[in-house]
Amino acid sequence: MALVKVFVEKSNDGTYWGTTQNLPGVVSAYGNTLEELKKNIKVAVDDYVETAVELEEDWIDEVVPINGYEFKMNIESFFYLVPQVKITAIARRAKINPSLMRQYATGRATVSEERLKLIQGTIHELGKELQSVTF
Repeated sequence: MALVKVFVEKSNDGTYWGTTQNLPGVVSAYGNTLEELKKNIKVAVDDYVETAVELEEDWIDEVVPINGYEFKMNIESFFYLVPQVKITAIARRAKINPSLMRQYATGRATVSEERLKLIQGTIHELGKELQSVTF
């Protein structure tokens, strides 16, 4: 298997949840940070594969060796939870096509981890600018 694909969501309480997309069955984990989730999902997948080897599951040869992980993020929930943030404005600041950003925000396109970090950084920069405003 080239990569284990993991779909990541962030819940209302800030917890990150990850679910595998291309393993037989489903493996999921959570973490308080994205890094914690990554660590936890890798442990969960390792345990899942170890159990499958012990049980001599017929699909195990298709999965082993695992050559890495690909994390896909969901920013749809962010734009849903904070509708005051204008998708087009964030896209322009991040130098992303606004149409593509709307697809990310509505779930019609999946954002890569690298692109998500760019969007997150842009939103954080905007937040810092807003915090510096005094009246």
